Amino acid sequence: MTISRKIIGGYAIVLILLTLVTGVSFYALNQMQTIYNHFMNVDERLMEGANELRTVAFAQQTYVRGILLFPSLRRLNQTLLQNNDRQFKQILAKMRQLMRIAEGHTQGLEFIKDFESLQEKLEHAENEAVRLALEDKIEEATAYTINEFRPLSFALIDKAAEFHERKSRLLDQAKVHLMEEVRLFTWTLAAVSLFAVLAGVAIGIHLSRTITRELRESIVQLSASSAEILATTTQVASGAAETAAAVSETTATVEEVKQTAQLASQKARHVSDSAQKASNVSQAGRKSAEEAIEGMHRIQGQMESIAESIVQLSEQSHAIGEIIATVNDLAEQSNLLAVNAAIEATRAGEQGKSFGVVAQEIRSLAEQSRQATGQVRTILGDIQKATNTAVLATEQGNKAVKAGVKQSTETDEAIRLLSVSINEAAQAATQIAASSQQQMVGMDQVAVAMSNIKQASEQNVAGTRQAELAAQGLYEMGGRLSALVGGEANPAARMK
Repeated sequence: MTISRKIIGGYAIVLILLTLVTGVSFYALNQMQTIYNHFMNVDERLMEGANELRTVAFAQQTYVRGILLFPSLRRLNQTLLQNNDRQFKQILAKMRQLMRIAEGHTQGLEFIKDFESLQEKLEHAENEAVRLALEDKIEEATAYTINEFRPLSFALIDKAAEFHERKSRLLDQAKVHLMEEVRLFTWTLAAVSLFAVLAGVAIGIHLSRTITRELRESIVQLSASSAEILATTTQVASGAAETAAAVSETTATVEEVKQTAQLASQKARHVSDSAQKASNVSQAGRKSAEEAIEGMHRIQGQMESIAESIVQLSEQSHAIGEIIATVNDLAEQSNLLAVNAAIEATRAGEQGKSFGVVAQEIRSLAEQSRQATGQVRTILGDIQKATNTAVLATEQGNKAVKAGVKQSTETDEAIRLLSVSINEAAQAATQIAASSQQQMVGMDQVAVAMSNIKQASEQNVAGTRQAELAAQGLYEMGGRLSALVGGEANPAARMK
């Protein structure tokens, strides 16, 4: 059987004994509480009921005497007497209920029946005395009260006093019996508690001897094993610490190499990016040069077209000049014709007035045509001057465009050669960057591997230190356990 089971078994026995003592205590307390409740709820209330019956009986005599002696207060005394009778019946009903609650009180029920029988007789005598008094037969009522009513009333009072005295004696006897039961319970509880204590002490001593013997044997083995483990873990911890230091130095070196490779990779990537940007710029420049050459050719064609249009405009302006001369001649002839038509209209008299108006309008139109012709001739002169200037500017622009086409062609050739050189440099830089990236990946893998080795070394060091601490703890625990069980000194301590 294991030590834990032995300890649990010993505690279980002690708990069973304590449970037994507790059960007996609760049972006894419950019994005493029941008896006490019976005293308070039944016996005391029955004794109170008996005293109340005696009080009601005396009050009944007083009210009957008041009816006989004080005619003016008969109505009041009669009412009080009726209330007193009801109170008497209520007290009897309460006492009967208490007797039913109390088991085995048959004699008490007989007392209640006697009370009820006397009450019936007393009530009959009371009614008869009241009747005679109300009929003003005072002497007969007084004699009847003295001979019949008062003896019954005193008999009821004596019966209540007897009941009260009897219940008082029973209550004193019950209290004595309760004290004896309490004394018996106290001695029983003390005996059971003492037995439980002695049994617990005996079990504790037995378990202590058994467990101490087994622990002493185990402690000896534990001390020897922990001493050996402590020596081994100390050596392993020293080796692991040296390995961890070497791995840490190697990791630092690899980290420095990794940083150098990373810097070289960054520079190579920067050069590759710059070369790529330069290649893109050269491509864009070459494309722009080609677009510029095409634009210059387009400009040259447009300048030639403009020159031809200006020449045509100059020729058309000469034709317009001839047309304007013709229009001017027509205007002069129309003026002459209008003058002649006016003369002829004057000669015709009244019949030629309408024709004269027409001639006047034609003359006016001729004058306006001549003025417009003069303005057009002026504008046409300005156009011819501007046309001549545009022809000269177009010839100069055509010469400049030819020169620009030549320069753009030379620039395109230079940019093409530069783009080829930049592309070659960009390819070389890209290859260098790729090689640097591969080297960087390799250094990352080496760094990760060294980091893992470093972590493993640190974990090994931590594990060996924990093992060393655990072994030291086992060693010290063996010494403490040996001291606790009171055995011989630790063998490993003796060796040490």
